[in-house]
Amino acid sequence: MKSGIEIRDLKKGEDLGRLVPLSREFFREYQTCHPFFFKVGRIRKTDITGYFSRFLEGKERRAFVAWEGEEAIGYVTVCVQKQPGYWKLKRVGHISGLMVHRDRRRRGVGRKLLQKAMRFLGESGIGHYTLFTSVNNYRALRFYWKCGLEKLHITMLGKTTGGRRPV
Repeated sequence: MKSGIEIRDLKKGEDLGRLVPLSREFFREYQTCHPFFFKVGRIRKTDITGYFSRFLEGKERRAFVAWEGEEAIGYVTVCVQKQPGYWKLKRVGHISGLMVHRDRRRRGVGRKLLQKAMRFLGESGIGHYTLFTSVNNYRALRFYWKCGLEKLHITMLGKTTGGRRPV
């Protein structure tokens, strides 16, 4: 990874609006995987800044941002989740977003962000974590497999006969 890239904790008081362009790109990629399911044009700036602000609260959630100069080029959001009593693992980490700008990929940024999230989880006493990605996001799947992740479960999506297709 180039020395000009710095990965930092997202802190209270930072301008969360600087993460909006990167986050919109994240959702555009998901939209290409499932075009009828996501509609990026309806995501407001406040939706994105509200999402990131939730990772500034509490001890069991964090957002880490990769910066190149003043530009946010990647992020990972991570939290600790309590599991129902019938689960073997009572607390598990969850990565709800990992994104690297498409022009900055294949430079180790994603791996460094993932390592930062895993370090946070390990320091929180968490031994396992989950991560969600689209089954059609083949590049992301290859990256996660190279990082040692494996399939846990598959979420299926179906249509009903009475439902209206989203517009």
